[in-house]
Amino acid sequence: NIMASKFGLLEKLDFLQNWASVLISSVPPAVAHNLDKYWVLNKVHYLCAVDGTEGDYLEFGVFKGSSFRHSIKCCHKLKKFNPDIMKTKFYGFDSFDGFGDLDVIDEHTFFQDSNFETTLEATNKRIKKISGEIDFKLIPGFFEESLSCGPKSMGIEKAKIVMIDCDTYSGAKEALNFCKPIVQQGTIFLLDDYFYYKGNKNKGEMRAFEEFIHDSGVEVRELCTYGMGSIVYIVTHIN
Repeated sequence: NIMASKFGLLEKLDFLQNWASVLISSVPPAVAHNLDKYWVLNKVHYLCAVDGTEGDYLEFGVFKGSSFRHSIKCCHKLKKFNPDIMKTKFYGFDSFDGFGDLDVIDEHTFFQDSNFETTLEATNKRIKKISGEIDFKLIPGFFEESLSCGPKSMGIEKAKIVMIDCDTYSGAKEALNFCKPIVQQGTIFLLDDYFYYKGNKNKGEMRAFEEFIHDSGVEVRELCTYGMGSIVYIVTHIN
């Protein structure tokens, strides 16, 4: 039997497929998501280093600081490609007190304060351990207040990489509005919860980003997807 001989080896190695299935299904989704996110963050920092993209790193929704810390580590490792990457300043924005009162449009079974408990002091301490010569600042508070003064008042002139990890439409909209004056050709946006709300284009980060593109007049191109429902865009043109 030609088919049997052709695929006989695969049948004999069926145990490897079963082993891989057991291994992959055993990895907690949050761990799998973060591992994939770390790879992607390394890629975008590398791309910015090679292209010589100037500006700062902004993260909205820092939580315990895992991706923020990883981005700083990427800078340290990539300075051999472009020493100027060490001039990047890192800004992290978070309430450090959960979501507060959610609007009806933002309600989601997973977005509960009990799932996002942390403190500014603990997160700052974790980041400081690995920051080295990198300059970073955490800005606490709900976005409608902490972002109201605009980026220029904080000394932010250009955005190089923007991580939007604030989950909800309202939070993402506030963050993206804040970024409008500092977006440039080459700014990279990571939208960590883009496909949540069952992919509903009228909710979540997906809606906020579509409105941002329309209102700001920027043109973007998809770079890649990652994790459990995340996407990466690069700004290709400013109208």
